[in-house]
Amino acid sequence: MKLIKPSYEILAASGKSDILPYNYEYQSDKLIELAGRTCYKSESDITIDSSITFIDNIRKKKHLSVFEHSWELRYYDCNLPRNNFLNYMEIGTGTLVAGNNRAFDESEIIPNHISPDKYMINEIYKQKRWNMLSASVKLIVNRGVTHEQVRHRPVSYSQESTRYCNYSKDKFGGHITYIIPPWTQFQPWEGDFYDIPPAEVNTDINHQIWFKNLLHTEQEYFELLKNGWKPQQARDILPNALKAEIVVTCNLQEWIHIFNLRALGTTGTPHPQMSEIMIPLYEDFKKLFPEVF
Repeated sequence: MKLIKPSYEILAASGKSDILPYNYEYQSDKLIELAGRTCYKSESDITIDSSITFIDNIRKKKHLSVFEHSWELRYYDCNLPRNNFLNYMEIGTGTLVAGNNRAFDESEIIPNHISPDKYMINEIYKQKRWNMLSASVKLIVNRGVTHEQVRHRPVSYSQESTRYCNYSKDKFGGHITYIIPPWTQFQPWEGDFYDIPPAEVNTDINHQIWFKNLLHTEQEYFELLKNGWKPQQARDILPNALKAEIVVTCNLQEWIHIFNLRALGTTGTPHPQMSEIMIPLYEDFKKLFPEVF
């Protein structure tokens, strides 16, 4: 088995295309592909132009949720039916609308639109309309943390699938990967193990139980696959400690709500493993959007 610490990466954010790996303005197709391939852990298949075929296949299969990992601002110089939109603001004689690719595809808006100018962007900040801006983040945490994260809405998620990921395959290194919890004595330590626990485990009975259980689960999971079960069946025995990658996209107003609950603890103390990832992520968001956070 493999033990790693949790981590995160801010993938894209409104108006930050020059400092982040992806951007919404002209690279949303590549972000959509990354999010989709995270589910199947097929990122190794990404090439310069692979997003074209990938997106075409996704549309044919109607797996449209991955198109939500995008963000666009459109200005319509006319009156629009307000019940069609969640994020909009009136500017001048028209309406500025914010949303993802899927939302616009399904909105049935007929009039032509233009991209917002600097005045419109300034109005967003002046009026503090943070629901008009968005950010996408990739979290590498355990399944328990993702269970809490997916309770938030309106948010878009694409998560590593235990139904389709076969952890006995070579691309996973012949390991099941687990997340090291912050309360263990060997918290800074990462690595691969087959049968012998690190020396730190032997100093605490609870660490021994934790380590041996994860190792035993890996062995039994592989045995189930060897005996003919599919990954979607064998996953039944996988624990919350299992590593899970999840791409999260939502507007900044919702990110404020997420951080209030999961980093600042405004409604109660967050779980230690949630705090471990959300507090540093919150600090990075404050640097990225000092006007917002």
